[in-house]
Amino acid sequence: MLQLQNVKVGFGDSVLGIAEASLNIRDGERLLICGAGGSGKTTLLNAASGIVPRLITPQVFAGEISLNGKPISSMPKDELFSMVGVVSQNVEDQLWDLSVEDLVAFPLENRGLARDIIRARIDDLLNELELNALRGRRVLTLSGGERRMVAMAAALAAEPKLLILDEPTTGLDPAARQRLVRVLKKLGAEIPALLIAEQDPASLQAVVTNVGLLKEGKLAPLVSLSEIINNAAAWEDAGVLPPIGVRKRLIGAKPDSTVFVSVSGIKTQLQRRDGQPVLENVNFQIRAGEVVALIGKNGAGKTTLFQSILGLQKIAAGSIIIGGENADKWTAAKRARSVAYLPQNMRRILFNMTVLEEVVFAITAATRAAKDDAVTARATACLQKYGLGGHEETNPFALSSRQQALLGLACAEAAGASVAILDEPLLARDLNGRRMLELFLETALSENRAVMLISHDLELVDDVSSRVMILDRGHVTYDGDVDASWESDAYRALDWPKPRVVETGEAA
Repeated sequence: MLQLQNVKVGFGDSVLGIAEASLNIRDGERLLICGAGGSGKTTLLNAASGIVPRLITPQVFAGEISLNGKPISSMPKDELFSMVGVVSQNVEDQLWDLSVEDLVAFPLENRGLARDIIRARIDDLLNELELNALRGRRVLTLSGGERRMVAMAAALAAEPKLLILDEPTTGLDPAARQRLVRVLKKLGAEIPALLIAEQDPASLQAVVTNVGLLKEGKLAPLVSLSEIINNAAAWEDAGVLPPIGVRKRLIGAKPDSTVFVSVSGIKTQLQRRDGQPVLENVNFQIRAGEVVALIGKNGAGKTTLFQSILGLQKIAAGSIIIGGENADKWTAAKRARSVAYLPQNMRRILFNMTVLEEVVFAITAATRAAKDDAVTARATACLQKYGLGGHEETNPFALSSRQQALLGLACAEAAGASVAILDEPLLARDLNGRRMLELFLETALSENRAVMLISHDLELVDDVSSRVMILDRGHVTYDGDVDASWESDAYRALDWPKPRVVETGEAA
């Protein structure tokens, strides 16, 4: 089906994005690619799909890639891309502000299929992926996890021969992950081959057959996932958090009585399709020295909640107190001086020409200080701390997604906001990224600041949080102890699996 022989790809740096990669995926095989952030996973998938070099021209490209025995370099683009379906890591790159049904129909309409066939295919996919509740919704009104599932439906619509998924579980709640696994297992003869890049191999253990570990652009020989799943040393050598093994909890400072953010009885102007507000009568506080985890199903209102705190969504009732002051009439810029926000997709907030300028801007915007040598030195030190030393003059958009996430940590720490909101950090399964995330949390707690963590990674939540909040249908249904949260009625109502048991201790 798919063959890569001695492939090399480079985009101008002295280090090749792909230094050496060879693989052979036969019909019926499902291959998983794992590696640290920046190891070349996305570049490898782009080469396998033909996006590189057919749509994106690298400075270095060598080797041979063939699909069903045909070199993709000589295949007509319409033939190539009708055979390959892709869901990218940043699904926003392939979405438009259409209705859910129109987006799924788009690849079928391009092929000139009859309307009744298109409608039947849409119905089948929305039923299979349990997306019927999203019918009629504009794609850009959906949560991140909902968008990813709709992008999956669009990729499956045309029944490609090769399906390529880049970090498909990112942003999905545990129930959506289980649905995804069920769908991928059922594909069978519909889609002969599957190529996935993912840092959580345990979640896809029921789907994939083989795994290739990618380290510094070099792809190791493929092995059976069942043979390597318990080999912690192999995963760690590739820079990936071992999928199965003993985990330890981060022991941080105890929260004190200082309240940084107080949310009282808020109700949003934004409404659901049934006319009910997305959030109603929400009450909680964020105190100094704590990591508050916010969990809930895709579409529960988590994004709307933090947007309300940041002043990006208007509230119809209630109040938001920041630093002891009513923030209802504050601008978003003023709120950002006290509450830093790191989105899942950092490209939404990056705009400076260099990495150093991003951190300098974060400092000057938060403190309203002029740029001087002290500000530049602080920015440089934060970049060094989070592994971005040497990238000071790099354009932020030239960084990998995980490097951009590290840049977000550097910006948030340098700015010194009282509270940092982390939305689905991409660093949790990357070994070095996880260390950097824990370093950020430890620093925040040691400085008596606070963090609000929004995540569907239950093991991460269990490891690093001092408190858990559950948001369900616009209401906070649980707010309290981490251990007790997994046994609560509110958690049982989510119908999610519990995180794996941990050994309590200091984080490594």
